Amino acid sequence: MGVSRFITRSLLAAGTVAATALVPLVPQASAAEPAAQAERATTGPEQADREISALELRVTPGTRTAESRTALLHCDPAGGTHPEAAAACEQLDAVQGRLGSLRAGKEKPMCPLVYRPVTVKATGTWKNSPVQYSQKYSNACEMKAYTGAVFDF
Repeated sequence: MGVSRFITRSLLAAGTVAATALVPLVPQASAAEPAAQAERATTGPEQADREISALELRVTPGTRTAESRTALLHCDPAGGTHPEAAAACEQLDAVQGRLGSLRAGKEKPMCPLVYRPVTVKATGTWKNSPVQYSQKYSNACEMKAYTGAVFDF
């Protein structure tokens, strides 16, 4: 009975290895190419001139890049890994995708006077235009007050 069990397990393992070797390799899409993924997903001539809005958003506390948080934001329709994608897209629509304008017109927020710098970065496309944005805030409270839902993840 022990030899029979050994032979059965060996055959099962050999079959699994052989089946795995026969499966063709499928290239995986990179998370760094959200605009390209969205563009490939469109079909038909009416989608050819579709405006793509896809951003990779990153929040880094201080200089500790190992503790960075990242979210993907797709707009029109809102989606991605961002937990508040609809609200973030709405805010960006209001400033025509100019992230630096999120702060415009806002008074200095009432935040604690604690210096714990937070850096936010956004890369990708907004309405088919390239986006490269980086801003450093004194602390997370100030970042949230100025950027709202965009970097709140």
